[in-house]
This record gives sequence, structure tokens and C-alpha cells, in this order.
Amino acid sequence: MRYKSIYFIVLSLTIGVCACQKNFLQMPVSNATTVDSVFSTTVKAQGAVANAYKICLSQGLPYNNVWNAMIQDNLSGAMNYGWAWTISKDIVLNGLTASGSGEDMDGYAWNFSPIRQAYLVKENIGKVKDMSDADKAVIRGEMQALIAYRYEQMFIIYGGVPIISKSLLATDSLAIPRASLKQVLDTIVSWCDQAAAVLPSQWPDTYKGRMTKAAVLAIKAKALLYAARPLFNTGTPYLDMGANNKLICLGSADAARWSTAAAASEAVITEAETNGGASIINTGNPLDDYGTATSLPSNPEVLLAYKFRNTTLFDGGNWNNLPMNAFYNTRVWEAQGNVLTTNYLANYYNADGTDQTWPAVGTVTPFSDYTTRMNQLEPRFRVCFQPWQMDAWSNPGDVNWTNSSTFGGQGFGCARVTKFYYKASSRAWFEFPIFRLAAAYLSAAEAYNEMGQAPQALSKLNKIHLRAGLPAITETDQTKLRAIIQREWAVEFFDENYRYHDVKHWKLSDIANGILGGAIRTFAFNNGGSVLLTGNTNYNDKVLYQAFWAPKEYLNPFPQAEINKGYLIQNPGY
Repeated sequence: MRYKSIYFIVLSLTIGVCACQKNFLQMPVSNATTVDSVFSTTVKAQGAVANAYKICLSQGLPYNNVWNAMIQDNLSGAMNYGWAWTISKDIVLNGLTASGSGEDMDGYAWNFSPIRQAYLVKENIGKVKDMSDADKAVIRGEMQALIAYRYEQMFIIYGGVPIISKSLLATDSLAIPRASLKQVLDTIVSWCDQAAAVLPSQWPDTYKGRMTKAAVLAIKAKALLYAARPLFNTGTPYLDMGANNKLICLGSADAARWSTAAAASEAVITEAETNGGASIINTGNPLDDYGTATSLPSNPEVLLAYKFRNTTLFDGGNWNNLPMNAFYNTRVWEAQGNVLTTNYLANYYNADGTDQTWPAVGTVTPFSDYTTRMNQLEPRFRVCFQPWQMDAWSNPGDVNWTNSSTFGGQGFGCARVTKFYYKASSRAWFEFPIFRLAAAYLSAAEAYNEMGQAPQALSKLNKIHLRAGLPAITETDQTKLRAIIQREWAVEFFDENYRYHDVKHWKLSDIANGILGGAIRTFAFNNGGSVLLTGNTNYNDKVLYQAFWAPKEYLNPFPQAEINKGYLIQNPGY
């Protein structure tokens, strides 16, 4: 296919395609001259394809500005909510509301502009005169996969949503009601199957980042995994909606959904490893292996990533010009607000596989104990975090990641965040890994355990656990193994936008007691004062705030403005 690298297309998009403030592909389709012009040649159509990738894959990511970096992990109890003016602050303390901002950062309504962009490309790519029919078919498959991705995310966040099967005309009714949960699931699966039939297993290096067969199978597998989990896999929803229960549950508890989820995850693994050139990185150096898998752009474990390169460190005080810039977030933003909580710290193992013990709440302990215990933790912790008064393990000897370079002066917090920046030095941008092959292994492990097939579950789980340098898990009791697998999800996928919805769809019994709700704890230092650059004397665990939780929050609310139009049924409790 005659395409430039997707990196170049995205970076040049604002010049080559979107020279005006209003994107032409957000204009009515009736503007035929504009559409015909865009899809007149391959070169011109490239921008529309790239823009569809950019906005469809941005769901839940801070690509617009720096203010709400990785908000889902603020809400999941993993990190403090940051400054008082962030979106996450009000949600953490007061809960989700139909009139407030969406926890997915974009909000419900924003889903449909990216979906429309993808449909416009799919419907108009046939007009391009200098492109083969085979290449057009692949692009249609890419667009269908992007649409399926957006719907898979909405399925998890909202339940049943309106299904849109084309770009809507100005004369079409926009009052499309919610489809049932099963209809949305079946549609996602159908779209993924259609896309997988035409997408390549691999792209040439210059086209890395485009949708592959393994990536679209990962979209399908994720939807089927969430369909099998307790929140949806039931005839009794979390709150009763009467005749509308089909919008928030699948109508029955069906154990077969777990076998379907297992098969879908196995299909991802087989396609990715056999045809896609993907692999779980395991050279025997767990720090380097996990760091590479989560931080190195285009590494063999990433099936799909958000490839937006922002090279600006700080644009003259204009914070909004820092999208997807974790380097700056880590050095200033994360260090001054988005710091690790004790609640989440407890998920990490020691390097020998044992559980770490931390001082009880209120127990003042010498700071040397803090340093000792931090140094005992497993390699995945070392990739993701930088303890106070220490240089970052993830970038040893690098001046950009010394204690003084990343010290933010935050009063509280267990450690600073460094994930996505293993051996990155001064690289400002990062590529968010939307799907890593490790997720397929943990999905299969979870499904096999629920099917009562402990050996198969352990085989998949230990593929990831052993890579982390930890001893093999041997537990076969289903309940205990379930908790171990859920813990593995938490550790392996910190800050990758899994945890917040995982704990909801698992319907964890203690979700209101230190996970999404209840006491959120973190470390204070120097008899309750601020942590210092050097010379800290002691630390203690303390309750930082009480997070809000109510059962209505298992699913997000639809915006009240949309409900007031009369075509949407609101999720229960809002």
C-alpha cells in the first residue's frame, strides 16, 4: 500500500488536512464537494485515515491537554486525584453525576464524532481513483475495527448504547434509542469478525501502528471478557430497571460465556504469535523485559498503541499544548498530585514473590525502613514508580530522572510515577499501549479459572508472572486463584486504563472499602509534614480522603442534556 508512516500523517494532519479550525469531516455529508475533494487521491485520503485513527483511539487518554492525565487511575484508588480543580477530584469525593464531566475524559457525546469520521472514510474510500480495490477493502476493515473499538469501550462504560451503522445525513433522525446489551455485544463481535477477515497480520515497518488482525481480535476478546464477568453475565442487574434490564445485563448467568471469552483470548494469542510477529518479552531480565514491553515504541508485545508524538516539553506556560507528554507529567504534574496510594501499593509483591508488609496506619516509622522496603519490591514496581529520596530505577544514571530532577514537593504519596518511560532519557512523548499481548494471557487465565480449569489458568497466568521474575503460582483453589489473577491484572496493567472498570465488572465485595470508595490512604513524612528532597526522617500511613461509592456507579450516566431530549433511557440511580 502506498502510504506514508502513520506518525508522519498524524503529525502533519493539522497542516495538510485540517488547516481550518473546523474539521471538514465533521461537516454534513451533504457537502459533497468537500468529501469528493478529500477522497479524490490516495495522498489526500491519507489525512482522513490518520485522523480517524487519532480520534478513535484517543478514548480515555489526555491527548487534548495535560490537566487530567490518566484520570482513570485517579478514580481507581491507585493514585491520589491530584489538584483540587481536576475532573477526578469531584468524581472521587462526590461520585459520578449525569450533569458532570465523564470519567472517560471525553464524555459520552464525543464518541460519535470519531465514529462518524471512521464511517465517512469507510463509505468514501471507494472514490479514490489511484488506489486498488484490495487496498480500499483493507481501509474499510480498519475503519470498521476503529468503530468496534469505540463501541467496545462504550459497552464497558455505559452498557447498551445506540448502534449507528453509517454516517448520518442531515435528514436522518438523530434520536436513536439504546440497543440492548446483547445487541451491542453481538454487533461488536460481528464488526470485528468482518474486519479480521480483511486486515493483514503485519504491516511493513513504515506503516506500524495500523490495525492488524490480532488487534481487532483483541477488541473482540475484551468485549467478550467483560460480557462474561459478573456485572453483565446475570439475569439480576446491579439495580433494577424493570423492562429495561436488558440495557444493563445479558438476561441470564451463562457459564458458557467464559468458554467463549477463553476461545477469543486464545485466538488473539495464536494470531499474534503465529502470524503477527508478537511475543511476550522474556529474556530473563524482568526489569528490562517489563520496561521494554510497556515503554518502548513499537515493541513486539504491543498489538495496538495510541501513536501521538508530542515533542514539546513545555510551551511557554501553555499547559494545553502538552498532550500525551508523560515526561512533563511525571516530572511536575504526577510528582505534585498523581502519586501512588497505599491501597494500590499493597498489590505489589516483593522480588522473591512474598507479600510486603507496611507499617499500620498511624505508626511513625524511620525513613530508612521506607527505603529498605521499597528496594525489596518486584521489578514491575521499579519500572512504574520512583520512591522519594531515590533516583528512578527506570532510567539509571540519567540526569533527567534523578531525585532532584523529578522531585515535585508533594506533601504526601508513596512514590512518584515513571511508567511508560523506561530508558527514555529526555524523550517527551510516549505511546500509550491500548492492547498488549499480556492482556490476552490474563484474560485466558481468568476465563479458564472460572471454567474450573486450573491447570490451563495457571499456564496462562504464569506466562506473565514468571516474566516478572516471580516464582510460579501453584494455587488451584478457584476462589483463591481468582484473587491472585485479579491482583496480577492490577500490577501488570497499572495506569493502562483497566483497573477502574475491572473492579466494577468483577463486582468486588470490598469495592466500597478502600478500592473505589472508602478510606484512601498514602504515606506522610516527617511527622505528618511534607516529603523533603533529602533528609527525610520518618514516614507513616495515613487516610488522605474518603472516596465516594454508590452502586449506581457500576455504569456511567448518560449526559442529562441527552436524556432531556427524550430518546435515551438513563442508567439506574442517576
